[in-house]
Amino acid sequence: MPDFSMGWLKSSRMTPLAALATLMLSAAPVHAQAPSMITVGMTEDVRGVDPARERDGMSDPVHMHVVEGLVAYGDNLEVGPVLAQSYAVEDDGKAYVFKLRKGVKFHNGEPLTSADVKWSWDYLMGPESIWRCKAVFEGAIKVASVETPDPETIVYKLAKPNGSFIYNLARPDCAGTPVFHSSSVGPDGAWKTVVGTGPFTFGERRIGDFVEVNKFAGYVSPEGEPNGRLGRKEALVDKLRFAVVTDPSARLVGLRSGALDLTPITPQAVEQIKAEPTLDVVSSDTTVWYALLLNSKDPLLKDKRIRQAIALAIDRTAVAQGVSFGQWAGTTTPMPRASKYYTQPENEQLGASLDKAKALLAEAGYAGQPITIIANKQFEGMFDQAVIVQSLLLMAGIQANIETLEWGLQLERYTNGNYQAQSFGYSGRFDPMGAWERIIGPESRKVWKDEAAIALLDKGMQASDPQEVKRISGELYKMFMEEVPAVSLYHVNLALGVSKKLKGVHASPLETPALWNVSKQ
Repeated sequence: MPDFSMGWLKSSRMTPLAALATLMLSAAPVHAQAPSMITVGMTEDVRGVDPARERDGMSDPVHMHVVEGLVAYGDNLEVGPVLAQSYAVEDDGKAYVFKLRKGVKFHNGEPLTSADVKWSWDYLMGPESIWRCKAVFEGAIKVASVETPDPETIVYKLAKPNGSFIYNLARPDCAGTPVFHSSSVGPDGAWKTVVGTGPFTFGERRIGDFVEVNKFAGYVSPEGEPNGRLGRKEALVDKLRFAVVTDPSARLVGLRSGALDLTPITPQAVEQIKAEPTLDVVSSDTTVWYALLLNSKDPLLKDKRIRQAIALAIDRTAVAQGVSFGQWAGTTTPMPRASKYYTQPENEQLGASLDKAKALLAEAGYAGQPITIIANKQFEGMFDQAVIVQSLLLMAGIQANIETLEWGLQLERYTNGNYQAQSFGYSGRFDPMGAWERIIGPESRKVWKDEAAIALLDKGMQASDPQEVKRISGELYKMFMEEVPAVSLYHVNLALGVSKKLKGVHASPLETPALWNVSKQ
């Protein structure tokens, strides 16, 4: 299912005046603090930090600084150990054996053991849990048991081999399968506060205003060069404050005034911020993917030649730059460039080929029948790209209409497969096969139901050898370009406005920026 809860990438309808007032209230204490606090502008408030019942996309920037999992993603979208020292795949892919790092302590001073890992797993998978990854580990990647043969070893046994297990264990949208101490929960089972192992501890929260986390003096860092959520982590400031500033213009005011040190910015603000002498911009492609979905069951679009003509008529670069004020790049593949499994497609053509498109339309006997593209205005990129695509299709002689729906109704139509074409976007996927799993499958919401593609995806999901995974992804791409169940348009680029007082900030395809190893002058 799509998930547009990632607040770093959301737009807002709040008025600038109201948001500016919110900013000033949130930021008022900042000037009284020593420069050991970094203030981050958030597009909306966190839901909470209980991963089993409250976690959502906006919670990630806070949560990732407080809790850790056995493994996590690096910026190349590969998984490595965090609380684990190492792991091994045994029993023909059906067992994952993790050895824990020594010396790791929870925020309450208690040492990390395999029993804590199992307790956390049982809490996340409990009957009252609505943890985002619960269904994954009960279904497609069935975890049969979790065992603790000794205090430093934890073993996950799967019902059948699945190479995607390790990637799903690290998923940021599932809070990285966090490990936290049982004292996070009271004797009655009610959540109290998060007691994790991260470089910061959970601090003060004022609902609708801000959330703070404080430096954990007893933190024991992983080794290695910093890389995404892997490697060395050091809290170089005493406090991080995540301030709720919903309006983009108010966030710009906050950056310029110094009330904010860092915040996501809209594409149209990038050049403005770059021109500011005290500010800078860092950016990264993400795995958030936008596309034009084509229903191959439709009486008109079931002809592959018409779908191919649509793809040939669309200039991906024009679409990407049109929705981003010239900041983003087009792409022909769902596989993000940040992934080690990405290969630049041979002879990739991002521009339109109108002559070829017209020839295919003539061969298919297209007689000007209209194609309806559904879109919405809640997610502006979906509507804007639909308008651009409509004009590009017209240049090839393809008549296209836009039907604007409320987002909930569009999502329902997507889920039921009840549409001819639609302008759509998918939240990030970090698993190498996740880029393809978004669209491949027998479910009504999946746009690519081809049996050969499903079989190849299943093979890729089970594979654990990187070269085999990359080969399978390449095969899927060739089939995708031939069958055209969708037209890939672009991956969203995340831009952050940053005060030049901060040192060590970088954007990441993991979307939420890590603020360990970041100092403030």
